Amino acid sequence: MKLSYIKFLGLLSLSALVMGLSFPFTGGIFILAFIGLIPLFLFNSELNDNNVKLKGLKRFFGNYLFFFIYNVFVTWWIYNASPEGGYMAFFFNSLLMVIPFHLYAFIDKHLGKFKGFVAFITLWLTFEHIDHFWDLSWPWISFGNIFGNQPMLIQWYEYSGIAGGTLWVLLANLFGFMIVRNLWFKKENVKLQTPFFVLIALTITLPIISSLIMFYTYEEKVDPVNVVIVQPNIHPWVKDTNEPGQKWTMPDSEQTNKILTLAESKITASTDLVVCPETAITAYASEESLDFLNASVKIKQFSSEHFNVPFLIGANTYNKFTTERPYPAQHKGDFWYENYNTSLLIDANNPIDIYHKSKLVLGPEKLPFVDIFPFMAQLSVDLEGTSSGLTENGKAQTFEAKGVKFAPLICYESVYGEFVSNFTAIGAEFLCVITNDGWWHNSPGYQQHNMLSQIRAIENRRSVARSANTGISCVINQRGEIQERLNWDVEGAIAATLNKNKDITFFMKYGDLIGRVAIFMVLGLLLYAFVTMLKFKKQPKPKA
Repeated sequence: MKLSYIKFLGLLSLSALVMGLSFPFTGGIFILAFIGLIPLFLFNSELNDNNVKLKGLKRFFGNYLFFFIYNVFVTWWIYNASPEGGYMAFFFNSLLMVIPFHLYAFIDKHLGKFKGFVAFITLWLTFEHIDHFWDLSWPWISFGNIFGNQPMLIQWYEYSGIAGGTLWVLLANLFGFMIVRNLWFKKENVKLQTPFFVLIALTITLPIISSLIMFYTYEEKVDPVNVVIVQPNIHPWVKDTNEPGQKWTMPDSEQTNKILTLAESKITASTDLVVCPETAITAYASEESLDFLNASVKIKQFSSEHFNVPFLIGANTYNKFTTERPYPAQHKGDFWYENYNTSLLIDANNPIDIYHKSKLVLGPEKLPFVDIFPFMAQLSVDLEGTSSGLTENGKAQTFEAKGVKFAPLICYESVYGEFVSNFTAIGAEFLCVITNDGWWHNSPGYQQHNMLSQIRAIENRRSVARSANTGISCVINQRGEIQERLNWDVEGAIAATLNKNKDITFFMKYGDLIGRVAIFMVLGLLLYAFVTMLKFKKQPKPKA
């Protein structure tokens, strides 16, 4: 190796910090993402090209070090809400992110450099795609999210989703790696690198230019919906501690009254919908008797006195069954109980509409692979104002308010681009995101979470009404721009007009096409490499 292993570890540590600085709200210097992976390419390529003792172990540790630092730097705030969740994100997610690099080494060894580089890119795209769907899902720090707070640069996400951004990062770093390798390791002339300089310049600039053209030429159809967004600012923690805050000590009736008072300050005869936070109704409520719940009665009465305006509001609900139900149902006495993190649509004249959260947070709301390892059911932790072990919905659903269909997304669901597109595909004309971001204290967490809603707006070309218990409550237009907002630790309400939209984007129709293509390419490359390895083993060895 041209550098010692120890020096490579130092370089990898530095590059992980560079990638961390590129991520929004832990630096936000997005341009660094186009160079931050170059040492990772160099390290793995050098291991492939040299006969190194303990090569597999050294590859694992070097890559693990990079991703551990990257995970901690970007998502350290998870520890504020749940130390267990933090450890899982830092240690275990880093472990999973190493797997593509060992598969890349296998393909590079048996198929050569060019196919190895193709494998490097497609393996990572495959990993990010799979990371949206399996039990250990944590796509928060996908490379495509790095540009989330730069909506002017990613208008083409309506075609590619965040996988396009990830591919953008990988290609720029690949061409940068080739320049560094050829100049530094191979001692080639600078002039010989001209094609790579051109390629990296085009790779970075063409998507930016195309996005700017799309940004300034995109026009929303004027089709207004008037919303009131409430941010009651009822903290789950005592400030700067993890002691229970007002959300657990303030009586439910007072919390409901506070929300109604804030809403009343902005409601007019033209208001179409009031949007309130996740689990704003904190008491566990049986779905059989929601109409008689104190908060529901108050909201219905309030609605009848204020132009019959409907309320979207979060709640903790449950259903009771007399027959056995699978985990995560809880068996108590003669009954089985399923608990849900729920969105409710409540107005004066109609039955209450119910939607159960489908994408559950690993740890606080669900545990992985419980079907395979039943003992895991005993390890869940409590967060989000919900009990551990929630039952998920599993399908998209829309609510309708005054003739307008919208998506009632809950918190973590806004992280998942293809999942959100399922709501717009069945008719949602705008997106609502209700959340409770106070768990992370005043940290990058709630800011990054809000940024992900900006990406969803672009992918679907849908306006977003976002209500946070505390965090950022805002209105986002179809270009991903925040139009109005309430910041962290601010109590208040927003009256805003957003435009609904029925148009179908390419991403809504086809989803993560880049990720799916990458999966097929990876399967083909792995099969090809495996067959090549077997053929090589079967060749007769030359006689001495």
